[in-house]
Amino acid sequence: MANEKWNLETNSALTAEPGSPVALVDPPRTAEERVAERPADYGDSVVPPKPTWYKTTEGEDTGAGRVQPREIQLYWHSNIGEIAAHSQMPPMPPLPDAGGYNLGARGLDHIYLAGHRVTVVGEGDVIVPGGDTDALVTGYWDRTDPVRPQWTRIEPETEYTVTVQAYNHDNVYGPASDELTVTTPAVGYDQQHNTIPPGPVNDLQFGGPLPVITSSGGGAITLRWAKQLNVTKYEVYNNASRETDVPMDLTRPGLNVGDVKLGEINQPGGTSQTVTFTTPNFTTPDQRLALKVRAVRTDTNGTATGPFSTVLRSQIPPATASPGKAGTPTLTESPIVGGQVKLTLVAPSIGPVNGSPTYYAVYDGTRKVATVDAPLGTAPHVTLSYQAAQAYSFTVVAGNSLGVGPASNALAGTVPVPAAPVAPTGLALDGAVSTTSVPVQWNAITMDPPVTKYSLYEGATKKADVFAPNTEGTVTGYTAGQNYAITVSATNSVGEGVKSTALTGKTNAVPGAPTGVGVTNVTTTGMDVAWTAPAGAQPAVTNYKVYDGSTLKATVPAPAVGTTLTGFTPDTAYSITVAAVNTVGEGVKSSPAVTGTTPAS
Repeated sequence: MANEKWNLETNSALTAEPGSPVALVDPPRTAEERVAERPADYGDSVVPPKPTWYKTTEGEDTGAGRVQPREIQLYWHSNIGEIAAHSQMPPMPPLPDAGGYNLGARGLDHIYLAGHRVTVVGEGDVIVPGGDTDALVTGYWDRTDPVRPQWTRIEPETEYTVTVQAYNHDNVYGPASDELTVTTPAVGYDQQHNTIPPGPVNDLQFGGPLPVITSSGGGAITLRWAKQLNVTKYEVYNNASRETDVPMDLTRPGLNVGDVKLGEINQPGGTSQTVTFTTPNFTTPDQRLALKVRAVRTDTNGTATGPFSTVLRSQIPPATASPGKAGTPTLTESPIVGGQVKLTLVAPSIGPVNGSPTYYAVYDGTRKVATVDAPLGTAPHVTLSYQAAQAYSFTVVAGNSLGVGPASNALAGTVPVPAAPVAPTGLALDGAVSTTSVPVQWNAITMDPPVTKYSLYEGATKKADVFAPNTEGTVTGYTAGQNYAITVSATNSVGEGVKSTALTGKTNAVPGAPTGVGVTNVTTTGMDVAWTAPAGAQPAVTNYKVYDGSTLKATVPAPAVGTTLTGFTPDTAYSITVAAVNTVGEGVKSSPAVTGTTPAS
């Protein structure tokens, strides 16, 4: 085959002997001959091929995904665009038999499909319009009476055999898939599946023209559909994906990847048979629309959702003018961390002169570094990886189908060079000081390279290491009443930074002795005692104890610094001292004692 050539017109071999001219084995056919050789069905509708269920790695059908008591999730391949097995288009090698792996080219999967029919064998069917190749089946139409088909729900603990077949826009159906048998489980404790799901929503349509975006406020879309029976509310979704085959979202049963809930509306009262819903405002021209509605029923047993309506596809009209000048971008995080430059973009003003953007292009100098679809979501809108010491000058332009606006002002700067951390700030007490320890806290440092640990010092002596991201610690090893001067430093891969400003104070201790103790107005049975509070008590004095020798005569709450003693006898000696008390304990007594003798009677 190395020297063999091919005639693509006749799909036959050409002679190609080395050194000889190339000649046709079979002469080309005339146009009349080619017309005469056309098959009898030439020009008829293309009949869709037989769909196949998803397969396991062992090649077994696994079209049923999440099976619940009252719903069955199905997945299949359309097989449109499938390359024939053992294709003879050289120089391609023969392809393996189609067995679940040669399943068609993405982008061709639905080129002439109008939809699929899922048949519950022997029971009924349900139509899945559009190009979707998955469905959440909650019921089916029993067409025993073709004039009045009945919607029948999927029941628990029931075996169902299903097939799927595609149909084209001429309602020509292709062959049905192989049968797939599934069994629904019993109803457990999930109350949702005790409620009968409502039927599908019918006749979804636009209730007015689509909005032309001429302001930053955008415009809403009005939807209408036929009112359903026994419905509590309706949920409205949109999917702006540009893909033709959007897969099911396995984390949200019944939804596709990219489905966004636009809102919901309660079942309207009255006699009107039409439900009208107004969406939130759309702000982006040319935005793809894939709108769908499902009904929700809530009763005493719980809540259940019905199948979605036919998808209503369209597109927001194009802009009326090119966009204006975008705002200057800003750093979402400053300083830059880990070489990750995160940008917040600013949309331009929108009006009759300046159209609404459909995208934003971000430039560093003259080099485009990112493109972001409108509308802008949550910042950061762009994240870029830059080297240390790399300079940047970011500008943004907004564009739509009519052109691009002028570039924004530039955000210029340089990615920081790695350095040791700066001194931590905010060093303060983090709770009560004890007689032997001091708890502290400080502000975290965000930088690149990141801080790995903080070190606590008493004077020049390191007392403890605290590993980031923690920003609190305790310095221990003190004695009661000892002065402290605590600092903190931060360390990263470059090294240890400078220490913070010192936090000073002293540890807790019992109070010192009161001073200036004096006795006045001595009588045969009592006297007045006064004193001066000890200075610098930490914690503060809570009360004082007054003694006669070793006998406690009175307890006086602070801040009082005097009391009257009673209970003495005439002509008796006394020896008065005072001690201060705080939460740590009782301090030493005053000294010297005030002595004397009460008068004789």
